[in-house]
Amino acid sequence: MSLRWQIGLALAVIAAAVGSAAGLGAYLTTERELRRSVDQSLTAVAARVGNQPGGPGGHGGPDPGSGGSDAPTCPDAADVAPATDVKVVDASGSVTNCVSSADGSVAVPDHAPAGFRTVRVSGSRYRVLVADTSRGSVQVARSLSEDDDVLARLRLRLAALVAAGVAVALLAGWALARGITRPIVRLRHTAEAIATTGDLATPIPDDGRGEVGSLGRSLTSMVHALAMSRDQQRRLVDDASHEMRTPLTSLTTNLEHLENLDRIPAEERREVLDAVQVDVAELTNLLTELVELATDRADDEELELLSLAAVARDVAQRSGRRSGRAIELHSSDDHVLVSARPHLIERTIANLLDNAVKYTPADSPIELDVAGGRLEVRDRGPGIDASDRDRVFDRFYRATTARTLPGSGLGLAIVREVVEGLGGTVWATARTDGPGAAVGFELPVPDPT
Repeated sequence: MSLRWQIGLALAVIAAAVGSAAGLGAYLTTERELRRSVDQSLTAVAARVGNQPGGPGGHGGPDPGSGGSDAPTCPDAADVAPATDVKVVDASGSVTNCVSSADGSVAVPDHAPAGFRTVRVSGSRYRVLVADTSRGSVQVARSLSEDDDVLARLRLRLAALVAAGVAVALLAGWALARGITRPIVRLRHTAEAIATTGDLATPIPDDGRGEVGSLGRSLTSMVHALAMSRDQQRRLVDDASHEMRTPLTSLTTNLEHLENLDRIPAEERREVLDAVQVDVAELTNLLTELVELATDRADDEELELLSLAAVARDVAQRSGRRSGRAIELHSSDDHVLVSARPHLIERTIANLLDNAVKYTPADSPIELDVAGGRLEVRDRGPGIDASDRDRVFDRFYRATTARTLPGSGLGLAIVREVVEGLGGTVWATARTDGPGAAVGFELPVPDPT
């Protein structure tokens, strides 16, 4: 069932419930008022009959001591209207039918208690009042056929009104839902078209109001993010294939030389084997960094509060042992904590140090400064040209002074991705105290309170 019909039926059900409740209330109120009116008329008739001379409660009849008759006196028919049945019962239990209905006398059990009751005679309902007096009782009855006819017509009218209200609510709900869901239908058709064609540039309608417009804008943002992600993946694949082509070509050439291994002089053979090892190492490093860059490892680790200075100290020691280079660590505020993922932040610092090792002369130390959430690595290499500083963190970008050196061009890209994912910033500048570059990042420090 479509959303339009669901909304229409929901409004119809609500209209039916409200209309039924209102109709039932009106019907019960009308029935109660009609019954009260009947009861009031019967009470008035009973009072008039009881006060008739010679009646059960009258004072103008013959004196019993004088031998006169004690038979009750029936009132005129005009005096008992609108009652349709009147009985007078004297103290001895003798019953006198003063007025009888067309259906016959309305029977009430002997010694029935005083009060109102509803009885049925020959299929017709009557309202009966038994009223006690000082010399007997009076029973007056009135047909409820008129009231029943009124209530029957009222039921039909109320049912018709409820049915009409339900029909109007259903149609109005359907029309309203059609207007509401029209933008949603357009969004659905657009989403289906994007899924079928794969064209993420398809414009998404976001001109709806309220939540529908917000949904359209959210879908636009999502598709835009997907398009950017796909473009980045395509660019990553293109750049990776381009970067792999050089070491693969070199490796293929060197392997072809090894086919004539017996005829190659020992010194040249050694050079070929060294070149093969270099090519393999470069390919291995490139694939490792590609996996790091293409795989989102943010979900593998939980954020932890850790000392950036302590982490940098451990990474510097490992890097120094591995490269055999002198790394001078200057740190302060070791107690300051930052929110980061341990593995990723270690890889980030290691990439900065590896980058510095690659460009720094063997006899020059590498400086690592840490202060709170700020970390900077300074080398004594050729430095970074001003025109390259804004792009050194791009994937596969190689600065002018580094294009002849080995490397994948992914190390700093990984640094930026990790740091910006933690809400930090990166920079690459020239040293102020001589040749070399200063590359670093800063992470936000959580408020200790």
